[in-house]
Amino acid sequence: MSTLLLYKEIKALNRDQHKALKLKTDKGCEFAAGTHIVPLAGLEFFQAARSYPIVFVGEGEGLSPIALMGLKQGLNSFVDDSGKWRANTYVPAFIRRYPFVLAQSDNDGFTVCFDEAYAGWNEEEGRELFSESGENSEYLNEMIQFLQNFTAEMQRTREFVNVLQEMELLESRTLKLTHVSGETFVLKDFHAVDEERFLALGDEQVLRLNKAGFLGWIYAHLMSLGNSNLLFEHYLANRPDRTH
Repeated sequence: MSTLLLYKEIKALNRDQHKALKLKTDKGCEFAAGTHIVPLAGLEFFQAARSYPIVFVGEGEGLSPIALMGLKQGLNSFVDDSGKWRANTYVPAFIRRYPFVLAQSDNDGFTVCFDEAYAGWNEEEGRELFSESGENSEYLNEMIQFLQNFTAEMQRTREFVNVLQEMELLESRTLKLTHVSGETFVLKDFHAVDEERFLALGDEQVLRLNKAGFLGWIYAHLMSLGNSNLLFEHYLANRPDRTH
């Protein structure tokens, strides 16, 4: 199986082999402390835009939206030293679904998988995945529903990006951040919606975006870019070499 952000040892969940497996859910988000980007579904833009810059990364068909969590690779500014997610900020669905993930099969089916490397797995305490008779637990069924909804929303998000590319609304951007202290940071290698092209769209194109539910996503994305300065401030305040 191909590698996936956050996941180290992806295994298919097996009813017989993993019948006694339990998941301790109090481990926090330490698993995400080393990632500075997190994939986002378009439906999450409204909540995510309050906390994170939402930008597009990748090329061609691989272009997709992400929440920018830090200005340095390997640094997530929203996970503290104790592994807790920063209070009063939205936790992306990509994070909330961990350590589970759906693997699509050729016949449009799916297989529930999990990251065996996650520290919360054990057979003594935590959320049960299966009942004694081998049936899915209520918790596992809820998680499967969550995974299916997330997969569907990511598919819709791919359609959103396709429409943006078709309308030539995405442009490669470089953003220079400047702090009151005089320190600067250049954010590059990302894409964002070109506001001039967006405002120049014809009525039919705007109506198409609106009917698809994409118009609000664009505004949320544009609004979110202002969070870059807050991210820069947090980065400066928490650098190891920072003198106080």
